[in-house]
Parts: sequence; C-alpha cells; structure tokens
Amino acid sequence: MKERFFKQSEGFVEQNVGDETILVPLVDSVAQMNEVITLNELGTFIYNLLKELMSFDELLKRVLDEYDVSEKDATEDLNNFLKSALEKKIIFERD
Repeated sequence: MKERFFKQSEGFVEQNVGDETILVPLVDSVAQMNEVITLNELGTFIYNLLKELMSFDELLKRVLDEYDVSEKDATEDLNNFLKSALEKKIIFERD
C-alpha cells in the first residue's frame, strides 16, 4: 500500500479559541463567513502538524505520543479527520 501524505491548504484565516480553531475560507481576499469550519482539540492538533507535509504514519505516531488513546481509536479518529478535512478542502493529499 502506498504511503499517503497531507498538508494544509492555503486560503484560510485561522483563529484559535481555547482548544479549538476556527477556519474561514478567503475568496478574492474576502472572508466567506457562511463557510466557517470549527476544529476541536484533536483536529487543531492535527491541522497544526500539517503546516508541513506529513505522512499518515507520522501523523498517527504524533497523535499516539500526544494523547492517551489506543492505536485503533487514534487510527479511526485520524482517518475521520482526514476524510472530513479533505472534503472541506482545508488540507490536500499528495503522493
């Protein structure tokens, strides 16, 4: 199976509020307030890691190092975040 890599997409303004992050897409330098995306603590942690291109395996290792969670739960949570983030185009996948 080929390794998957991910990175943050450009074109979002981010604001941290406690453990959450609010992302607002910019279109032609104008914030699109009707498309606000809120990330929980785990989503914020993963999103911040993706300022750099990172593999799924490295992301999983970092989540396991940071949180007291089983590998099964961490894998499921990471897959769910990546799927949602790709659909919302806040990250992109690269080979």
